[in-house]
Amino acid sequence: MEENKDYKVYRLDCLTEGSNLKFEHSVYCEDVGISSFIAQGEEKIQAMRQDSMDGEKKAFDIVLAAAKQWEQQAAVTQKLNRALEYLHTPEVKHTANEWRKTDNWRNDEEISNRVYRMTGGIWEDTKYDRETKQSVPVAWYVTWDVYVNSPKEGYGEKIAGQNQKRYTVRDAAEKYLEGRKKAYSHLFTEISPQIPKQYERHFTVYGELLPGYTVEGQEPVKTDRAATEVSEGGIPVPEKPSVLGKLSAAKAQEKTSAEPKAANKKKEDMQI
Repeated sequence: MEENKDYKVYRLDCLTEGSNLKFEHSVYCEDVGISSFIAQGEEKIQAMRQDSMDGEKKAFDIVLAAAKQWEQQAAVTQKLNRALEYLHTPEVKHTANEWRKTDNWRNDEEISNRVYRMTGGIWEDTKYDRETKQSVPVAWYVTWDVYVNSPKEGYGEKIAGQNQKRYTVRDAAEKYLEGRKKAYSHLFTEISPQIPKQYERHFTVYGELLPGYTVEGQEPVKTDRAATEVSEGGIPVPEKPSVLGKLSAAKAQEKTSAEPKAANKKKEDMQI
């Protein structure tokens, strides 16, 4: 709140760069003398009131124009924020297509690369034997999952899996898990395999494919564009010709213009 001689102002102004702008101002006149206005008469007061409201409208138009200018600038800021978010997306962690132990409570195994991740493990269920006073295994539960190994936090779609498939013989449980590993082994032959189209969104940031990835059926994306190719607002700018380029163009033009002259001179010599 701000207190002035004749009024108080309550302001609620907020700026979130690149996304949101708010202005809310409230004016309150309390215990303000109005006798000087009353003496003017209603007709005069009405005219003065209209002039004052016109002044408000002019001030409002100025603020509105400034807000529109902010909108344009905020759009640039938002695009730059998105570009930074793309550049700051970390490289995904993986095991380089090798099976390794995990640190979860089941002590599962994991294999992964830049596109896929598979985990699998066997949990042994035991029962206490009062006669032997020992815990003896009674069942084995197999859990395995195949996921998209997205570098984006909160992403990573499940492709396939089985939760706690029960076996009463450990060898059967181990055989089943090994069979699942073999069934999906083709996903783990390359560090960065091509991405199926349906999983592309897990490897893009604001529609741009992250560096080092390719999508099935698409040409590899070139990410090393020169800075001169893009202006501040994201509009392509034609590259300025180099000095060598200008010289080459000039020589080519001279050669082109010289060829007709040489041909004419040769024709004249033959006629003589």
